[in-house]
Amino acid sequence: MPALSRLVVPWAAFSSLAVAATAGYFNDTSVCADPKGMQKCYDKAETSYANCITSNCSDGSESCYDSCNGDTTCMATQCPNIGVDCINVCGCVRATDRIDCTASSCWNHVYSCEYQETAQDALNLCLNFDMDQIPFWPVPENAAGRCSCNIGKLARKETLISAQLTECSNNKTNLDQLSGAKDMTNYTQACTCCAQSAIVSAIWSVCPNTKPSKIGADYWYDVFLGPHHWEECGPYLEAYDCGSDLGYAAESAGDTHTFYKPNNLPKNGTETLYNTGGVLSTPVSGATFTWTDGSLLHGITAASINNVASATGTGAQGATATATGTGASATKTGGASIYSPPTWAGAGMAGALALIIA
Repeated sequence: MPALSRLVVPWAAFSSLAVAATAGYFNDTSVCADPKGMQKCYDKAETSYANCITSNCSDGSESCYDSCNGDTTCMATQCPNIGVDCINVCGCVRATDRIDCTASSCWNHVYSCEYQETAQDALNLCLNFDMDQIPFWPVPENAAGRCSCNIGKLARKETLISAQLTECSNNKTNLDQLSGAKDMTNYTQACTCCAQSAIVSAIWSVCPNTKPSKIGADYWYDVFLGPHHWEECGPYLEAYDCGSDLGYAAESAGDTHTFYKPNNLPKNGTETLYNTGGVLSTPVSGATFTWTDGSLLHGITAASINNVASATGTGAQGATATATGTGASATKTGGASIYSPPTWAGAGMAGALALIIA
């Protein structure tokens, strides 16, 4: 399906320029194996990002960039001719640069929430990005210093579910068995309802203790559940076997086996995102390794380990929050999300539905 143009805004834009001790999502670079190297690398990535916009994007003048302090939303609003796609291309390069920075200078925190969100930016901003190539993502179960929510695992499920919606809606074998227009309409709606339920299941099953609003529930409601009649899905989820007949239980489709109905949702978690503790004392991939970004080869050399002893914190964010209730986020909770879901997956779902309905 054709890609939809959108502005993707990383949650931690240019924070490293504002406070010397921070770098992107990392609020305190002193925990890194090489704090100075981390800061220097991030500063270089930010400078390259600024140069990319001012040199390549239409109307990407230095005055526009400076007046907005590099904020992508501000630039898109104040300088409408700058070009959303151009901003995203520059952002993609910055995202992969940040992965390199962390892998080399903060390798002792590659399983942290901060790095997982950094990796998520690459998935959001880079078109046709192979998520299997992102280093240290998803995080292995029970890894030292891991994020309380496995962001990579959740994003993978959401991406596969998005692809299955298209597969389900275009399944010629199933469509050939339908006898009338009403049957086809019901089948198409069932594909949508099963995808919606699978997204809900992914959010609550992968990170059951985390507040849904912190891991993208509101985003999915805004772009997919709300506009496509999630509240009316109960009968379709009763009538159709989402897992076996419509394919959502397949590993390639997200491996969903529990399909919640709008009026029967699991209890919300109450935690924010936080790092669980533990220390990586040696680089996970060795002193040197490479990873690929399309045709680009990234060579990584891990910094000295002389700072690891001071990098034992559990993260800046607390482990608990005050959220209560059952399934509130599937009916729109409000509040800012910390984890940014794969926005192109949501856009892809919307695009698929537009083509199907048309």
